[in-house]
Amino acid sequence: MKLILCGAAFLAAALVAAPRLAAEAKTASVSALEGKATRSRNNGRPSPLAIGAAVSQGDTIETADDTRLEIRFSDGSALRVGPHAKMQLTEAHFGGGPAKRKLTARLFFGNIWAKVTSVIQGEQKFAIETENAVAGVRGTTFRVDARADKSVLVRVYAGAVAVAKNVPIYQTGKNEPRHEVQGPEEVSRETWEKLVGRQMQIVIAADGTPGEPEQFAEDADKDDAWAKWNQERDAAAK
Repeated sequence: MKLILCGAAFLAAALVAAPRLAAEAKTASVSALEGKATRSRNNGRPSPLAIGAAVSQGDTIETADDTRLEIRFSDGSALRVGPHAKMQLTEAHFGGGPAKRKLTARLFFGNIWAKVTSVIQGEQKFAIETENAVAGVRGTTFRVDARADKSVLVRVYAGAVAVAKNVPIYQTGKNEPRHEVQGPEEVSRETWEKLVGRQMQIVIAADGTPGEPEQFAEDADKDDAWAKWNQERDAAAK
């Protein structure tokens, strides 16, 4: 968001904006950071993040190599972003009590680890989107890896995740090319959904074809420093 003010107008605008900024600050903040990460909005210039920095809806987060970042929300849930990753908080509403919480994060590339504090139910929403899949949380601990080859890994450590195809919505007009729009018009491919439970994983191919949920070994992450860091953070938060 760009804000240009001058003279006496600056104080007046600051007083009006203060409640809104305070509300945004309560949405989420950086609770752990190893390495370097930036935040930007509306294609604006990236600014460096530090522990305690506020993060809110619309922010795009990018991490450098060898970086680990944790964002903690007002309900106690956490998103952790791995090295060389890019994520946008497309939806982040935590006002009006627990029943109203809604979070959607778009993962462009890299890894995300999510730790949800309580079961998602009713109108609540907690989802991670990639180019070809959406992981809708039911109350769980899980990771999403958006790989360089465009395939996606979803691995569930507790609870369950409903993984569905992220289908673009299109409409066409006379003599107009197809383009993405809001709202249900024409779905270009068959949709699908898979329920992935505890100690299970699923791989979605680059073309959006889902594999079948399968169990992963207890020691699957034994050589994965990213997973170990997250498991340590989860244990410390208990």
